[in-house]
Amino acid sequence: MYVHIYLVVLILLVGQTLIGQELIALTNPSLEDKARVSRVPHGWQNCGFEEESPPDTHPGGFFGVNKLAVHGNTYVGLVARDNDSWECIGQALESPLLKDSCYQLAFMAAQSDSLISGSREQKGLVNYINPCKIRLWAGFQHQDGYELLAETDPIEHQEWKEYILTFVATKNYNYLYVEVYYTGITPYCGHVLIDHFSKIVPCNMLSSEKTIRDF
Repeated sequence: MYVHIYLVVLILLVGQTLIGQELIALTNPSLEDKARVSRVPHGWQNCGFEEESPPDTHPGGFFGVNKLAVHGNTYVGLVARDNDSWECIGQALESPLLKDSCYQLAFMAAQSDSLISGSREQKGLVNYINPCKIRLWAGFQHQDGYELLAETDPIEHQEWKEYILTFVATKNYNYLYVEVYYTGITPYCGHVLIDHFSKIVPCNMLSSEKTIRDF
């Protein structure tokens, strides 16, 4: 009898592990849409400050940003401002991140050679050229509670480069946030361009033969 109970518990634990091995596909991971000011690509939501304008879908030539997308036709630009506000996008996940499970997420990032926009602090146009980092957060849809999962090094290059973030969540989260943030404690004007997200891949699916872009 004890053997049967042990087998049932083992099957349940293995089942939970297998569930944790599921891929999580993002909606519109290539950030495709019509290039527009203050509009995020479809499938994504503006999660920034309510009193500030939403992120932009590039490239439409506005703000001096003309870089070609690395995948598809469009990408999103996220700015950090010198008034201590910054931009963030997010979306509900088709299945949740599981507590204590390791995942990886890849995306492409770069800077434009210039991004000219207004600054209320400086009362005029400024170049938002300063380097910033990207931070990845998890949370709940229609519920408070957030957790910082991972962040990049400062992004200060104009060519597209891939970033792979590895993270472990401490709860079963169903919402993902991607935000730009300062590299120090003093607010300033900076930006990052983001394109071509991968699927969220459990770490135990990855190997030297199977990399994150193979899924």
